[in-house]
Amino acid sequence: MEYLVVMSISGGTMTGVYLLLRCLLKRRVCARLFDLLARVAILYYLVPLPYLKKCYLVILRLFLPESQMLISKIPLSWRNHIVYAEGALHVNIYASVQTAAAVIWMSGIGFILAIRLIVYVRLARMAARYANMAMTPECRDFLDSLKKEYGLMQRVYLYEAMAGENTITFGFFSPVIICSRATTSRGAELLIRHELVHIRRMDVLWKMFMELAAMIHWCNPLVWFLRSSFEQVCECSCDEIVMCEKTEAEVNEYLRLMIDEAREDKKENVSLRWKSGFGGNARKMKERMENLMSKKKWNRAAAVALVAALTFANSMTVFAYREPVQLEVLEDVSEEEIEKTTQSDTLLFVPNEMDEETVVEFKEAEVVKGVQEILCDKQFVDEEGNIYPILGDENIEPHCNHTFVSGTLYDHIKDSNGGCEMREFRAQRCSKCGYIIRGEKISTTIFVKCPH
Repeated sequence: MEYLVVMSISGGTMTGVYLLLRCLLKRRVCARLFDLLARVAILYYLVPLPYLKKCYLVILRLFLPESQMLISKIPLSWRNHIVYAEGALHVNIYASVQTAAAVIWMSGIGFILAIRLIVYVRLARMAARYANMAMTPECRDFLDSLKKEYGLMQRVYLYEAMAGENTITFGFFSPVIICSRATTSRGAELLIRHELVHIRRMDVLWKMFMELAAMIHWCNPLVWFLRSSFEQVCECSCDEIVMCEKTEAEVNEYLRLMIDEAREDKKENVSLRWKSGFGGNARKMKERMENLMSKKKWNRAAAVALVAALTFANSMTVFAYREPVQLEVLEDVSEEEIEKTTQSDTLLFVPNEMDEETVVEFKEAEVVKGVQEILCDKQFVDEEGNIYPILGDENIEPHCNHTFVSGTLYDHIKDSNGGCEMREFRAQRCSKCGYIIRGEKISTTIFVKCPH
């Protein structure tokens, strides 16, 4: 579930940037830029970015020298704490809560998916009405000439729409265009050009991705704002491409076609967004017309550079993702001990390799009774007295080629009466991924009032 939360936050951040820029620069910047930003936001909702963090760390290790492990502090509150003991896996209460949240999340996805399937059946029925129709030679030649102009090698089918139906395109591998006008008319040429641009840009596929993102992140309101805006900005950017380098007379002809389509007010057969279409209500048509009439410059290189910079900046948030803390217990322990371990709130790891001056400074800050200061709920202290807080921010790689550092692990557990228990263990910790192997217990200290 934490991966899902990170994806939702990352996608929401990019969606917020997209909506803000569109609100401020809508009348001055081409819709194609906003279309690019919207597609990047969709990817953020679908790509598990915590894996990207691992790639960044691998790259950093190639250029930065390996540093000495320091005292490591690991807070366990609101974090998955995984304990391997007695050949079994045990988790803390936070992981159990996440399991319950996952059940609710899956229920929501199932409900939305059921609705989408019902509407998909309606689209399939509409498509079935054109299954037995054949393209005339004139229609095929007309379509082939336009496909050649747009550099499309994909197989495309073109049919004249039945009464009351809009011009739409559906299907990805073998797209089908249903044109609301006679294919020999000038209006049909403009409509089909518009739909061929949709096909070339794979807009139907991107709308499928948008629907998938909306289903996965159904509890995030920003994804629904993006879903509502993406279809409109997709149409606006498509209009810009169709009318690129066209004369004023051709642009006016295209605008008149928009007016005619808005006036006809055709009833949409299906509300499913796994399709693209020229039509729309009067409000949407007005926005598209205003976008097309305003003169805007398009610089592809500058747009790509801006989107790439925003994408990279947003990806840096993956370093705020806190990996699960994995602890392996080597000695035989009781169920009570395992439960107590999963209830820890802080770990502190102090490696043996710490320099003597640092160890002295740390020991000067010790609390009463000769017990090491607890910098976090779990910590590691090496044989020389070096203390390493176990930072959950460090990446845990399941297939890491571990490089272990010997030291001491301090396990801090608070109780409901305001006291605490601090346990000291011999331990090893991987300097690359943070994996901990806990050995024999050294001591246990109980405080009536927690001094840490």
